[in-house]
Amino acid sequence: MKIEEIIKEKPHLQSPLELYEKTRNFVNQCKEDKERVKLDSDIDLIDIVLKNFSSIFNIPFESVSFLKDEVIKSGKDPIKEPGSLWFLPIHSEELSKEEIERMLFIFSKPFFVFLRKEAEQQSFMDTGKCPVCGTDSSLAMITENNERIMICPLCEHGGSFFRIGCPYCFNKDSTKIEILLDDEEIRAEVCLECNTYIKSFRENHYIKYRDPFLIDLVSLPLDIVVQKRGYIRRSPNFIGLRIIE
Repeated sequence: MKIEEIIKEKPHLQSPLELYEKTRNFVNQCKEDKERVKLDSDIDLIDIVLKNFSSIFNIPFESVSFLKDEVIKSGKDPIKEPGSLWFLPIHSEELSKEEIERMLFIFSKPFFVFLRKEAEQQSFMDTGKCPVCGTDSSLAMITENNERIMICPLCEHGGSFFRIGCPYCFNKDSTKIEILLDDEEIRAEVCLECNTYIKSFRENHYIKYRDPFLIDLVSLPLDIVVQKRGYIRRSPNFIGLRIIE
């Protein structure tokens, strides 16, 4: 489905869906440019990401170009440590702390995706975390073969995990896992042992929306219901939201 069609169906989700569309375009354009342009160094990759960040989010380039200097001053390599971008010092009277955090989260996303070179077959079985970037995941797809594939919200790696079980505390007792459904039967799998939850969907939802992270966003009302009951989402969604109000 096109974003415009989904917004017509779910007008209450217009703002996050529009931000999703821009973020998806941003990540995809960075991936395309990285493949198309010959880079002399990793620093050139920062220029590509900044250029696309500026154009897609309609931010004057002069307002974000300082981020390159901050990356260099930090001594961190965002190609190897993309999470270091979350801690770049930004001081703004116009943006709240939450808005700055979300901006840096979105800015970091292409760098996380660039990590996904050699790990296409690695599973989440050992730790419950993404084997590529070490991030917790709060989203999974249930395949036609009834296999559960965990999906990383940052580098977008997908890997198998136990069909029944909590990826945070490894509770596998089905009597301690509660299932809540929304009106499209997207599920919240609540762990009564550690008070956390993940969301899961079946392949027919993927066929409809074509992106697991879009499915996560159209089911935001489910997050609200589950979080109001006191359960915790451990990782953010595609646009950097973890606590949904």
